[in-house]
Amino acid sequence: TAKMWRLPTVFALLQIVSATCPEPFNLVKDGECRGLGGRNTSYFADAASIAIETCTGEGGKPMIFHDEEHQRYWRQEKEAPLEDGYMIMGLVCNTASSKWEWSDGSAVDYKPTQQYYDPALNKACTSGSSWYYHPNSSWLLGTTGTIKTVNFCTIQLQQPTPEEAGCDEDDEVCYPIVPAGENWQDGEDSCMRFDANLASIHNKQENTFVRRQAVAYGAVNGVFIGAKADKDGAFQWIDGTKMDYQNWAPGFPKKNFGDCIALDSASTSGQWMNFDCNAKLPVACMIKKGDDAVPTCTGQEYEQGAIITSPGYPFSASTPCDYFLEVPEGKQLELQILSLEANECCDVLVLHDAYLGGREIARVSGALYDRTSWMNTFHSGTNLMRVSWLPGGGVNVRGVMMTYRAV
Repeated sequence: TAKMWRLPTVFALLQIVSATCPEPFNLVKDGECRGLGGRNTSYFADAASIAIETCTGEGGKPMIFHDEEHQRYWRQEKEAPLEDGYMIMGLVCNTASSKWEWSDGSAVDYKPTQQYYDPALNKACTSGSSWYYHPNSSWLLGTTGTIKTVNFCTIQLQQPTPEEAGCDEDDEVCYPIVPAGENWQDGEDSCMRFDANLASIHNKQENTFVRRQAVAYGAVNGVFIGAKADKDGAFQWIDGTKMDYQNWAPGFPKKNFGDCIALDSASTSGQWMNFDCNAKLPVACMIKKGDDAVPTCTGQEYEQGAIITSPGYPFSASTPCDYFLEVPEGKQLELQILSLEANECCDVLVLHDAYLGGREIARVSGALYDRTSWMNTFHSGTNLMRVSWLPGGGVNVRGVMMTYRAV
């Protein structure tokens, strides 16, 4: 069959790269971020609508309870007395049915059995009041008075799909363009976030297509593609495919001009130049559509500096995997987490010094995105580290992306 190409919209691509839990929210369960959306002073009658508006502004919903896990979680959050603020719940009155329902339209399918709730929950509802979560875990209805409120919100993450990255079902290959200027390595990291690499190009047709798409989305002064010089100075594609096509501009590659390749999108022929890897350019990524097989842990060996991801990243996170990493003797191994999405309830990344019998260095869960933070960097006491991705479902999260080096 003929190979097909397609470019996703820039907006869809950027959404995939940046859809994360905002500060100070925690990634708790099934891809649900929970945290404080804001504080207010209002009348009881307006408190629920203000909580809904506050959480909608964060892209989420106010406190909604569908099971005992929700009840337990918010009980832990409410340690301060009511004087510090009422925790407003997302219960609203459906005036058509005269029944209480949650602000997202879902039914009240859970009520606390071990704690008190106001009998008004079982009666015809009325507007002009708001429900709040008491420090003793009771659900109470407030009707009059001016109060301080604390508005906790939930934001639901979703695992990205190849279709969201711009690949139609019939596409075998698609080429997203990241228009923001990045150096070559940061560009590869951005591509990896949606299971892609910087683009490898193997014929004139592919080269012309990438050049046209770059121009179509405003990258008119060149884009990085996925080739870089090895230690011997030979250019290699980062995805390991054969360097079987070249389109150098006259006089290129030039000595001491740079170890990465940029495609000149300003020229109609899309010629290549070797370029400084630390310079900032838009980047051209390439997604190869695979089959629908369940991701597997391959046991692949990795070299220092390689980008390592959990099986299926970022479209699936449910497959466990062990990574046995090594640096030269006499050195220590430094692991850097570039991105982590793991439900705090169930999924964990465990780091051990050495392969067997070594001390546990750390157990990491939740959401980590700032690769510059010292909190994302871990060290072994030896030249070995065992990294274990242990998902307890991996629901609606992406998993882990990491790299390592000797120090």
